[in-house]
Amino acid sequence: MGVSTKSDRRAAICDAVFELLGEVGYDRMTMDAVAARARASKATIYRGWPSKPELVMEAIEHRYGGAMEPPDTGSLRGDLLAQLSTVCAAASGEDGAVFTGLLTAATHNAELAEVMYRCAYETKHGMYESMLTRAAQRGEVPEGTRADLLHEVLHAMVTSRRMWQSGPLDEAFVTRLVDGVLLPILRQC
Repeated sequence: MGVSTKSDRRAAICDAVFELLGEVGYDRMTMDAVAARARASKATIYRGWPSKPELVMEAIEHRYGGAMEPPDTGSLRGDLLAQLSTVCAAASGEDGAVFTGLLTAATHNAELAEVMYRCAYETKHGMYESMLTRAAQRGEVPEGTRADLLHEVLHAMVTSRRMWQSGPLDEAFVTRLVDGVLLPILRQC
């Protein structure tokens, strides 16, 4: 049975990208291999995506959607625990290895670095701003606490633990990171 709609074709292509990233990594994944895996023509791939990084970005957006709604538990601590648990669950799975590989590849590929920044930072930044705005309104953090610090520290800690395999990304890690690092930093801003 073939892919029946343009939407189905794009989904098959995006799924093929993630499969290949997991199997061979970014540097060894080719547009031709994506076409073969998705059973699409090379012309379809090259027409739809001008570059491999743009194809990766669409695959990430397909898999995770765009901007996320921030958790709203009624407290900053609860919001951070909920968000960080979601991040750690994703990082612990097969996709965690894909993202680690993409971040590593981005260190020597400026176009991929830009795409990863848009996917991993810009699309999520508003969520962190919303969390901190609500927290400031509740008096949990100073007015004007910057979301970029939260975003960078949270993701740096998760990425570091994932890359170094220094322990599980479990509930104990989440709680230690929120209570021992994130909340103290945010309350000092």
